[in-house]
Amino acid sequence: MRLFLDEAGNTGGILDKNEKLNYGTQRHFCLAAVVIDDSQGEQLLRQKYAAFKSRFATEKELKGNSLFAKENNDALEYFLDNILDNIHFSICLYDKKFYLASLLLFAILGEQAREENPVEYYSLVSDLSQEKDELFATFCRLTKRATETSVHELFEYLKTYSYQHIPPAGNGLVWAVSEIQKRGIEKTFVKEFLKFGSYSNRKFANLINLNALSELLEVIEIERNCDTRKIDIVHDNISGIDEMLKQELKHFDVTVKFADSKAEELIQLADNVASIFCKIINTIVRCWDTKTEWSPENEWILTQSARFLKKIGTKNIKFTVPIQSWALTFCVMDMFDPQYPKEMRKNLFFNPRYQYWNQAIFQNIVELDFSRHAACFDELYSNEGGKP
Repeated sequence: MRLFLDEAGNTGGILDKNEKLNYGTQRHFCLAAVVIDDSQGEQLLRQKYAAFKSRFATEKELKGNSLFAKENNDALEYFLDNILDNIHFSICLYDKKFYLASLLLFAILGEQAREENPVEYYSLVSDLSQEKDELFATFCRLTKRATETSVHELFEYLKTYSYQHIPPAGNGLVWAVSEIQKRGIEKTFVKEFLKFGSYSNRKFANLINLNALSELLEVIEIERNCDTRKIDIVHDNISGIDEMLKQELKHFDVTVKFADSKAEELIQLADNVASIFCKIINTIVRCWDTKTEWSPENEWILTQSARFLKKIGTKNIKFTVPIQSWALTFCVMDMFDPQYPKEMRKNLFFNPRYQYWNQAIFQNIVELDFSRHAACFDELYSNEGGKP
């Protein structure tokens, strides 16, 4: 098996040089893999992609951002009809604030809380990820080089922070911090914080690239019943951190080669898929945040988003995002399907569908290991016929 990988969304550490979150408007990070099982399949996919580029690309490399635009509708239609399928592609999607919220809660509450109360835990992570950037930048800054002093400062900050999305009575984070201080074991958490988001090379911290790559490889290994140590993995060059990724993956006996996308067309194809999907999730979240989901100007992009999701198959997408974003994605796949009546695209019909997908997510969090969610939802969607 061979994998060709590329990513979309700001790469590298989540804190910038000014100790603020680095992502700007790119809150989501997407890593896409072109999955090749045999040489015959690889040759056929290369031929298809070469024909696509010959027809639509004015330069040697066609970027996904330009492809997923209304003015390039013909190229996108061709891409969805002739290139994209549910066999050769796998995606890992990260919400960066959700990732940081997960790190924070896991370090303080521990694995036992996640295992014993998975729904409450995942819900708390989802709600916490909606808080202001300031909270997460403070967390990153104080734990990047954790000391007894910085951990104490973080705990005091977490107790006094004005939470907007977590009710005081249900704030398990504040309760846990208070209990830790009451028991006098605050200093034992210095090492706990250093376990997460830190690496052998101390110049780096919280590399979303590494987490996404590790999770994607795990999903592919499980879903395709293969050994990642025996897979030929080729990743697009990432200036400044490629050696760091190699170094960390060596611990797991996984080897990654880095190549220039201009010289490898299947990396370009991975870029197309990653860029398109990143734009899809950013658009979906933006539309509901701004309450413009039913506006005519968003109909085209949401319709194409639904087509993309149906074509690639949700079993090939690993969601590491808030429950809210996760449920919205499934709602778009349902309600912007060409077969869905346009007159039913309104809150009256959206609300019960959204509640259904929220409950479906909760149910599957209870029943399944986190790494298996994507496949389960694809099966659930198929069984329900896309009609909750």
